[in-house]
Amino acid sequence: MELTSRITSVEPTGTWSNGQKTFNKFRVCFANGDNLNFLAVNEFKGQVGQDLTYTKNEAQGTGKIYRDNNFRPNYQPAQSPKKSEDTQTYIIRQSMIKAAIDYHASNHGKSEGQIIETARNFVNFVING
Repeated sequence: MELTSRITSVEPTGTWSNGQKTFNKFRVCFANGDNLNFLAVNEFKGQVGQDLTYTKNEAQGTGKIYRDNNFRPNYQPAQSPKKSEDTQTYIIRQSMIKAAIDYHASNHGKSEGQIIETARNFVNFVING
C-alpha cells in the first residue's frame, strides 16, 4: 500500500552493501509519524518539506520510494503519440532528402533549392498520399 506524507527530516545513518553494490542508508521521518530507513545509491532524493509517496515494510522498519510522479511537482507524462509523430516526421524528412539527392544525382547541376523542393514533394506524398 502506498502512503504519502511530508518529509520532516532526513538523516544519513551509514552504508549497507549487498555484496555487489554499496548503498547509503538514511533515516527519514514523516509528518504522519513514520520513521523509516531508506537505501540510496547516492544521496536521498527527497527533501525536507516535500511530500513523498512510499511503501513500508513495518517488520523491518524500512521504506521504498514509490516512483510514479515523485520529485516532479509539475510532472506530466510525455505525450508519446506526439513525440512519436515528431520522430516519424524527422525520419521521413531525412529519408526523403536522401531520396531527392539520389533522384537528382544522375542530373548534375541541380541546385539545393531544387533538391529540397523534390524532398518536400516526396514528404508530402508519404504523409498525405
